[in-house]
Amino acid sequence: MTQDTGQDLLQTQMEDRASALRDDGLNLGELRHNTGFLLRMAWLQVSEKLEESGQSVTLTAAEYTILRMIALSPGVRQGHLAQALYIKPAAMTRIIRNFEDRALVSRQIPDGDRRTVRLAVLPAGWTALEQARSLFGGEAEHERGTLSTNEQQQLNRLLRKFCGLDGSDAHAP
Repeated sequence: MTQDTGQDLLQTQMEDRASALRDDGLNLGELRHNTGFLLRMAWLQVSEKLEESGQSVTLTAAEYTILRMIALSPGVRQGHLAQALYIKPAAMTRIIRNFEDRALVSRQIPDGDRRTVRLAVLPAGWTALEQARSLFGGEAEHERGTLSTNEQQQLNRLLRKFCGLDGSDAHAP
């Protein structure tokens, strides 16, 4: 399938969904202007496209995000990672234990500070990241929806600004 055909199909699917909303008498009202609702709808569309892709990867989108952040910040403290991603410490501990069970990450506890846990990606983790990159790496077609490449880049810039991340990675698309 060519990219144009894929974009045409996606546009048709989105128009069908919008038509279904109208035909079922569903009125979005002020939700059309609610950032949280719009972000949720965008995420649901991306998730649906991921499922439709049929690609088999060993990581979920959330796992990819956490593992990628560990890879980009070797030795990151588990607590800092949890805080940055708005994940409760107990939930982060479960996630990291799951990663350990799958030999994706290692936890290092420094001798001088037994409360600190530092994380590192293991070879199996690097392999899982590489396999999942085409789905979750940020340049996949399904993440654009019906936006052009320039529109997607503009949206990403605005979302980074919205989240207070606009100065954190200046070379990001």
